[in-house]
Amino acid sequence: MNLTPEMKAQLQEQKKQCVFCKLISGEMEAKKVFEDDLTISMVDIHPAIKGHITFMPKEHYPILPYLSQEEFKHLFGIIPQLCNAVKEAMVSTAVNVFIANGGAAGQQAGHFLMHIFPRENGDGFFNFFWKPKETLEEEKLKILQNNFPIMMGNHFKRNPMSWHSGTGEMVSYLQDVYANETILHEDEQVLVVMPKKGVVKGQMVVYSKIEEKLIENLSIDEAFHLFSTASLAATLVFEGLGVHGTNIILKSGSSDDNPDGKLSVHILPRMAEDGLNKSLLWEPKQPSYDLDSVKSRIKDKTWKIKYKEDKKVEAIVVEQKVIKIDSEEKKSNNAVDEIKEAIERINN
Repeated sequence: MNLTPEMKAQLQEQKKQCVFCKLISGEMEAKKVFEDDLTISMVDIHPAIKGHITFMPKEHYPILPYLSQEEFKHLFGIIPQLCNAVKEAMVSTAVNVFIANGGAAGQQAGHFLMHIFPRENGDGFFNFFWKPKETLEEEKLKILQNNFPIMMGNHFKRNPMSWHSGTGEMVSYLQDVYANETILHEDEQVLVVMPKKGVVKGQMVVYSKIEEKLIENLSIDEAFHLFSTASLAATLVFEGLGVHGTNIILKSGSSDDNPDGKLSVHILPRMAEDGLNKSLLWEPKQPSYDLDSVKSRIKDKTWKIKYKEDKKVEAIVVEQKVIKIDSEEKKSNNAVDEIKEAIERINN
């Protein structure tokens, strides 16, 4: 996204007061485990689980849509390697990536970031152990079914990818998903569905068709497409359902809340008073173990992380014309207006 001079000035003012910017600059001490030119990762000092780290762009952005195409691909392209480093360091079987977009979804930091948790069976972390009970109304489902293929089609049209020509082949490990869920989009690398019942109305799931279980087996380009699709899905429900925020949650490998171990990204539409934060979010707490020891273990595994891009960066195009539920047609706003509205929602 091209930021206007006014937006850049606003970000510079925010940056002066941002705790994370002070941690990044070294003004405040941070327990860094990884750093390159564009990104940084550090141990969370109030961890939800042992090995909990945060990962963020170095530049100050309050929300995900502010990131440039280069920064988006760099950030999410590194995720597979960083998740692998955390798993190796903590000797875990699984990993979660958690993103909160907007205050309603639990976003508390003014600096966009994501949380990475090492996971295993019996670890006692049940925040992502959901009981599906909500079903989206048929009328609203049809609107999403109509609009998401258009968004993805425009994305591919404006950003041609050499591997893309259609839906690709069905993969055997997703047979149950094909049979039981509503398909919203499919290409050679991902399958996007809406479960019959979700933890909230409108929950969507993005499955990888490249890798069955392990995020660390995806390449930079494959991870980029997985998260690009999830980001577009979040935009779809934000605009199409008129929600107040979204969560993007990756599950990979076997844990209590992911018994089959499948690699999947869940998009949760969020309303301010939906009550989900009580179970989804974790309480900050002082660890009973030495955080410096955890930092050393993870840092010992991140030295080999490299961002090596062989292909041209493919821009993320967010389709702006999405039908609202309460009207037949929504006029497209320009990107600046949409971002300003998003900031207001976070601040409120």
